[in-house]
Amino acid sequence: MISFIVSAVVLILIAVVFIVPALLKKNHTFSDEYDDLNVEIAKERLKEIKFQLEAGEINQQTYQQLHDELESTLALDLSNVPLSEPQVQKKTNKLTAVLLAAVIPLASAAIYYQLGDFAAATGTRIEATVIPAGDDRPQMTIEDAVAKLEQRLAEEPENPENPEGWFMLAKTYMTMKQYHKAVSAYEQVIEQIGEDPQILLRYADALAMTEGGNLTGAAKPVVDKIIGLMPDNSTVLWMAGTAENQLNNHSKALAYWYKLRPMLIEDAGALAQLDGLIKSAESHLSPTDVVELKKLAPSVKINAAINPAEIIVTVELDPALKEKVSPDDTLFIFAKAMQGPPMPLAAVKKTVAALPLTVSLNDAMAMMPQMKLSSFEQVKILAVISKSGQPGTQSGDLFAEASPVDVKSGKKIKLIINKIK
Repeated sequence: MISFIVSAVVLILIAVVFIVPALLKKNHTFSDEYDDLNVEIAKERLKEIKFQLEAGEINQQTYQQLHDELESTLALDLSNVPLSEPQVQKKTNKLTAVLLAAVIPLASAAIYYQLGDFAAATGTRIEATVIPAGDDRPQMTIEDAVAKLEQRLAEEPENPENPEGWFMLAKTYMTMKQYHKAVSAYEQVIEQIGEDPQILLRYADALAMTEGGNLTGAAKPVVDKIIGLMPDNSTVLWMAGTAENQLNNHSKALAYWYKLRPMLIEDAGALAQLDGLIKSAESHLSPTDVVELKKLAPSVKINAAINPAEIIVTVELDPALKEKVSPDDTLFIFAKAMQGPPMPLAAVKKTVAALPLTVSLNDAMAMMPQMKLSSFEQVKILAVISKSGQPGTQSGDLFAEASPVDVKSGKKIKLIINKIK
């Protein structure tokens, strides 16, 4: 430790020896070419610290501090004292020399006290592992991310922000096919925010998957509750009909599915699948019973009330930019709030090979029940071709945007991707 302090003092004295004599010499005004060089050096340094910020090597606070220091240094470099004031300059230099001789040791000690590590200087500290930035940074797997989220939620069980964490954890468990864990996570969400119909819908799906897709077991009471809360929701009608069909209550299943069918007119694939289910259920009943059931089926008028939050978006790529993309590049189409959290309200992920295409953005795509299309009057719609495959617009990405868009207007949106970030 003593040797470290002695070495530091010696280095400071050497610095003073080099700096002070230079300040006592007569100064001359630099020419404009040196000013230009200083400006260019400052520009290059600014690029470097911006790159470090984007790469994650420094945080925003450090970047701002370096930026401010860079501006101050450049201002000092460009402010020359005229030669017509030699006496003032000489006095100033002497005063500066004295001040620096006193300030450098004190400032060095103060800075090291704040930022240094005496334990490291004595060799008793174990150095932390340096995590590289950019492409060399170790990639976190989904298992690692889940483990970290589980740990955070376990450490902060009463945190009011936990519903979002538990919701994301539940969705991730469903993706990983860990259905029992997903059930437990959804139960945490329900306990904290109440019986939101959209959460109950996902909860019922998780319960069914724990029993091999069977909706007649633990999921059935939840499905019954949801159908009472959202009797005109297409997903709920499909699920409720399936549950009754699995219980061989074919008449009740058909009642739900007959009501559902007009809602799927514009979705040929889903309509064909539903017609297959209806035909199978009808085969268990007599023709007379089928006719009577169809008479009782409610007449559903397709309008904005059924899907109050749905935006139809058609996306195309400007032919002039076709050479700048690959068919395998990732395409994101999403809706975001005009103001507020950056979390998408609804999103679709495709590839460039699918263009041109038309998609539907709706409440079923919400990442959180409180953050869905129907919660906002206006949104902005974006289509981004991501070169990195990650959501969000980054340098080099191609994009298009429509803003503002009235959520319940029913107007179809057309985006032509013709801009480069």
